[in-house]
Amino acid sequence: MTLFRRSRIVFLMASCGVLGLCLVGCPKPKPPLVSVAPESPESTVVISGFSPSETTFGVGVTVHVQGSGFAPDSRVFLGELEMGGVDVIDDLELSFRAAEDLQVGRYDVSVRLADGSLARGSSAFTVQQAPGADADCTLQTVRFDFNEASLTAPSRETLAANAECLVAQAGLEVQLVGHADERGSTLYNLSLGQRRADSVRQFMINLGVETSRMTTLSYGEERPELRESSEEAWAVNRRVEFVLR
Repeated sequence: MTLFRRSRIVFLMASCGVLGLCLVGCPKPKPPLVSVAPESPESTVVISGFSPSETTFGVGVTVHVQGSGFAPDSRVFLGELEMGGVDVIDDLELSFRAAEDLQVGRYDVSVRLADGSLARGSSAFTVQQAPGADADCTLQTVRFDFNEASLTAPSRETLAANAECLVAQAGLEVQLVGHADERGSTLYNLSLGQRRADSVRQFMINLGVETSRMTTLSYGEERPELRESSEEAWAVNRRVEFVLR
């Protein structure tokens, strides 16, 4: 009798395992384990504006991005292309170099941080087709001697090429942006940068570029191209840049 009862219990347990019947003594199946990925952290970086927001094919420009949350590890992308020359001025502004070989089109601008934060401006930067199919217009930056606003011989050669390009492409308008190295007071360097921009503008006028196509601006020492304190860096930072408008 005992043997018969034990056999019946074994049979019932086997039936529960095969048929999945909820009989007395059958354990309830456990729900499968689900792996839930943690939510990504909220982005701490924001883009609010660009200057300039466009260029012409063949013309490289330095683009300044305004926003908040920028960090020293910030990386900038146009579409999927990572940009060089990124300079984080502070947490509200950075700049990058849009190279002259960027193809014509509209690009999303993204700023990415090492912690995964991301800000994107959709179709925020435009590379336009240069007027004239065979035109090659690369406006080059000119450099200055220490504490000088007068043009050097190499600067005059560079400006002659810039003027030839602008005369050939009447639709282009530029802003001449003057800079100084870090030596001297803030106000003095603002004035020096302005005198350099005015000097370039007058030379371009003499070469036939219309006055109405050029404006001037000075940042003084505030936006160095190289953030070092050396003769080499100072020589690079004493400059006037051509920024397309």
